[in-house]
Amino acid sequence: MTSPEDGSGDALDLYELAACGLLTTAADGTIQRVNRTMCGWTGFTAAELLGKRFQDLLTMGSKLFHHTHWMPLLQMQGSVAEVQLEVVRRDGRVLPVLVNAARREARAGAAPDARPPVDVAVFIATDRRKYERELLFARRRAEELLASERQAQEARAHAEARLRLALDSARLCLWTVDLRTGARHHERDVAALLGLPPSEEVTPEAYAACIHLEDRAAEAAAYAAAIDPGRRVTYSVEYRLLGHDGVERIVRSTGRSFFDEDGRPVHFSGVLEDVTDRRRSEDAVRQRESEFRTLAENSPDVIARFDRARRFVYLSPAAEGLTGKPVVDFIGKPIDQTGMASADTAAWVAAIDEAFAGRHGTLAFTYEVHGGHPREFQTQLVPERNTRGEIVTVLGLTRDVTGLRQQEREAQQRALLAEQLIGIVSHDLRNPLNAVLLGTQLLEDADAELQRVTASRIAAAAHRANRLITDLLDFTQARLGGGLRVARREIHLHEVAADCLDEVMLAWPARQVEHRRTGDGLGLADADRIAQILTNLLNNALTYGTPDQPVTVTTAVLPGALEIQVHNAGRPIPPELQAKIFEPMQRGGAQARPGSRSVGLGLYIVREIASAHGGRVSVRSTEREGTTFVVVLPRAGGAGG
Repeated sequence: MTSPEDGSGDALDLYELAACGLLTTAADGTIQRVNRTMCGWTGFTAAELLGKRFQDLLTMGSKLFHHTHWMPLLQMQGSVAEVQLEVVRRDGRVLPVLVNAARREARAGAAPDARPPVDVAVFIATDRRKYERELLFARRRAEELLASERQAQEARAHAEARLRLALDSARLCLWTVDLRTGARHHERDVAALLGLPPSEEVTPEAYAACIHLEDRAAEAAAYAAAIDPGRRVTYSVEYRLLGHDGVERIVRSTGRSFFDEDGRPVHFSGVLEDVTDRRRSEDAVRQRESEFRTLAENSPDVIARFDRARRFVYLSPAAEGLTGKPVVDFIGKPIDQTGMASADTAAWVAAIDEAFAGRHGTLAFTYEVHGGHPREFQTQLVPERNTRGEIVTVLGLTRDVTGLRQQEREAQQRALLAEQLIGIVSHDLRNPLNAVLLGTQLLEDADAELQRVTASRIAAAAHRANRLITDLLDFTQARLGGGLRVARREIHLHEVAADCLDEVMLAWPARQVEHRRTGDGLGLADADRIAQILTNLLNNALTYGTPDQPVTVTTAVLPGALEIQVHNAGRPIPPELQAKIFEPMQRGGAQARPGSRSVGLGLYIVREIASAHGGRVSVRSTEREGTTFVVVLPRAGGAGG
């Protein structure tokens, strides 16, 4: 056959009028030749398609596929076959197509980097898509029907298995009666109820003979009523069986009759259940309940029982003495209608719900008892289970713990006070003891003048340590609400500060402290307490401040006040800590230097001393300005004594 290139008319018609669209594209997809069939399908003329890229005729999804799959496969394999794409016609409609493409062999003598053209054949896939969708739908429908049939079979098998499992688990035995012939049939499991071997067949006469004489009339009446066409009641009766093994068993027999269209009874089906253990358990429960009520009604504690709606189903008489209301006013009412505070009510509701979830709980609350006196109570909530292990009620035991809590608070206060006293001793005696120890070391190699100065400082530190120990009793008074005592006399604030700084710096020889003075320095205050303030604030600044930056101490005597400021650079005190930094046992541990052993009492002592002088202490701390503690005292005296 001739090719389109030889000019043959038949070959040209075969190409132009082929039953598929034919294109020749450059390696980048630019259309170099296209037949009439392709033009007719797309609605474009040959002139409009020439020079356009083939991928430009595709929908967005097909373009993406062309770029990510078509081109790489064509480069690797040299051809692609039956690729499903979508072509956008000139009028905007989408035409589903199947596309085959093959890359031509490179011509002899062509440049090595020259890429040969690609021949593309396009087939309309509209009918094929429709057929594939119909086929897919039919297949899915068949699979769904098959799955439904399998599920039905499995469900039936599972139902039968569950029925048998339920009968076996509950130890239920079946018995039937053909009411047209009167023939009775008992399953072999019934033999166990009569104390017979499991393999022995039970006859109706043998079974009837084992029914307790006192129960036979009740069983016969229940059966007669069940098969009576005029009554048609459900058969349900309990009776005793006297087994051949000498054991008396209690069985519960239930069943129903079936009637034909004329109302005549034709069949009866019944189930036998051994309830011996259950009845004995119920008797034991009733006995325990009786014992419980006897205990609860004579207990000084309040004992309550709640159902799942959080309603009182029992309340002991002790509640009347606390509430002033009779117990009957609470029974049947939910806990949120007892007049407690909303917060306590919410806690009760949550605790009861927790107990119904299987978790024991403890609840503490305050209740204003009859007479207007608030009392503290503690409740233990425990779930109560039935014989099957199901939680049916929650039991609450409420005890008045007002006296116990008061004793605990007093003991805790005593323990805390003792801890704080020990902390103050270790905290405030550290500096004078360090001064004594370091001064003693300096005496060994010092000249006479330095020995005199050092000995004087040792004596001053020892005296101050002795005074601090005496003042521990004052601290005890401060913790009990009495406040610290101060002994005011005329002092020279600058000199007191200078002596204190010299003493503190013996323990910080590598650090720099600047002392700034304003005013004449005279005022009325307790010099030892002022030294305490300076010692605590200066040690605090040296502990938390930046080591290579100086600490600045400013003492100022203003017209009506004595003012002490201690400033250090470094990380600021967090705002949430600033609000409570003057409370005992508070410290900025995250910022302390390694080795710091502060117990968090220094700033508390500063506040108490300032308060005893009738003054105040405050703190400013920012990233930019650093941290400054400011103590302001009245110059001529104030509160305290």
